[in-house]
Amino acid sequence: MADYSEFPTTPTAWQEAQAQDWGPVSPLDTEDAAPQPRRPDPVALVPGVLFVLLAISLMSGLHLPEVIFRDGALFWVLLLGVGLALVLSELRKARRRR
Repeated sequence: MADYSEFPTTPTAWQEAQAQDWGPVSPLDTEDAAPQPRRPDPVALVPGVLFVLLAISLMSGLHLPEVIFRDGALFWVLLLGVGLALVLSELRKARRRR
């Protein structure tokens, strides 16, 4: 059970005697290594940030030129580009795992 007191607990005499007998603690050979820090995935981050910026700008009432939205051409190009980038990044990850 966790100790939620204001002051740290004081070890008893037998705990102090045991602590003197202990040697240095080292990790076992079977223990997993510390995980490497994760890097952000730029392929997922960039479209996410663009979506958030577009959503905030449209909700705030900002009027964008209609040429951007006409027939959805820009969005189709962006959608295909992001999809292709996701597929390529997954292929690279699969190659690294082998």
